[in-house]
Amino acid sequence: MNAMMPINSLSLEVLLSPHFEHVPSTASMSIDTRVLKAGDVFLAYPVGNEQQMTDNRAYIPTALQLGVSLVLYEPDHLSENLIKICEDQRCIAVKNLAVHAGSIAAQWYGKPSDAMRVIGITGTNGKTTVSQWLASALNSKKSPSAVIGTLGAGLINEAVPTGFTTPDAPQLQSILKTIQDQGAKSVAMEVSSHALDQGRVNGVTMDTVVFTNLSQDHLDYHASMKDYANTKKKIFDLPGVRHAVVNADDLVGQECLTELSKKMLTSDLTVWAYATQAQSLLSLPCFANAKLKKILAADIQLSQGGMSFDLIINGQNIGRTETQFVGAFNVSNSLAIVACLMAGGLSGEQAQRAIEQLKPVSGRMELVLGTSNESPMAIVDFAHTPDALEQVLKTLRVLAKERQGDLWCVFGCGGDRDQTKRPLMGRIAESQATHVMVTSDNPRSEDPQKIINDILSGFEQPQKAQVNLDRATAILQVVRQAKPEDIVLIAGKGHEETQEIAGKKLPFSDVVHVRLAMGGSAR
Repeated sequence: MNAMMPINSLSLEVLLSPHFEHVPSTASMSIDTRVLKAGDVFLAYPVGNEQQMTDNRAYIPTALQLGVSLVLYEPDHLSENLIKICEDQRCIAVKNLAVHAGSIAAQWYGKPSDAMRVIGITGTNGKTTVSQWLASALNSKKSPSAVIGTLGAGLINEAVPTGFTTPDAPQLQSILKTIQDQGAKSVAMEVSSHALDQGRVNGVTMDTVVFTNLSQDHLDYHASMKDYANTKKKIFDLPGVRHAVVNADDLVGQECLTELSKKMLTSDLTVWAYATQAQSLLSLPCFANAKLKKILAADIQLSQGGMSFDLIINGQNIGRTETQFVGAFNVSNSLAIVACLMAGGLSGEQAQRAIEQLKPVSGRMELVLGTSNESPMAIVDFAHTPDALEQVLKTLRVLAKERQGDLWCVFGCGGDRDQTKRPLMGRIAESQATHVMVTSDNPRSEDPQKIINDILSGFEQPQKAQVNLDRATAILQVVRQAKPEDIVLIAGKGHEETQEIAGKKLPFSDVVHVRLAMGGSAR
């Protein structure tokens, strides 16, 4: 009977039913016509806000020409031309499609997140490190773990780049389905503020969510820091969340904990507060004791080989923890791992052993070795926000002092992004590093010299900074000037393997250029 009725007169539930022959069971859902195949389902809707908006409904004619089975589209504010085109019976209007796209895609792919433990991580800094470390800590032959984030998506040792921190809603559900089919039992997923604002993670069932910190970033998208913070907090309102892990050292983290203390009164939510400062845990609001867990790193010590600290859980000292990473911020990140592992059922001692095995993530405080004893210590890091740059420089400044050397900083700022952070980062670099080289990051469509001028406007003595628009020669210059006892930080791009200039992505790796500058090979 359904076959005799016009397709666009049927309900969405019927149209996407596995028994409905019009849509092949092998069909994919996508918002990108570049990957569409005949028989697929195209979702067309605007996403974004007043600052930035994208609308793929202009590609509905292309999708129809490609032979899709269905086009689900947002009908509000549709142009007259598209209204006429959407008279095609394959076009189905869905109000508030941006909100519902994730749930629709989840239903189509069989709700893959329901079959795995999904942990979502949000925050300005630390998302990649926490997600990579967490997936590594959870991974085993019997219980494979996967990751979705900046470095790619897939099983922990097989992740493939997607180009997004958090993919769009239908792509995310497709990835989760693939990961589930590969046998993953858990997924650690980075959740960006853009993803939370645009509903990309709607339809994902998360067991645990993590808030790492909040500092200035993405003000080209968010109207203000308050708007940015409120968007991040949406992660706690996702349905099904059983555990909330929050950095109590962070001011916005403290706000989150205050709000969660009220939410716990009417839910089964357990809150895990972690800190590197004891007073951060002492100032917490009143919680139902059984639902609040406190994790503290005390007596933190830094050495060239890693960090050590006393791990204190709910007032009990688990013992001295010896790690293989550097930086107080990474101690904080490791405490988030402890919380997530314990939320999943591990003991404090088991979680401690797990974080002692963690190694630096690609492009995050990554040590690049030279070919001779004459080479300086070189570190590549993704730090591209004022707070991240300051934290990395403060850590390396201590190491440089121990080595009796200088600290060099090579960095730039991205084009077509928040311009207000440029002078802030300039001021931080000048105050924390002994020598600064300002260069290009990803200028994109902007004039690289203008970006550099913006950075230099934050310096008290800009004439003392070195400037070289060409990032490769800037790295070479600094590495060749630095002494063996010095430390050279190359910040901003981390793991990235391209540099975007004038709209073109060109091959470029900070790690490769550091190796070449130190007289080694590209590999």
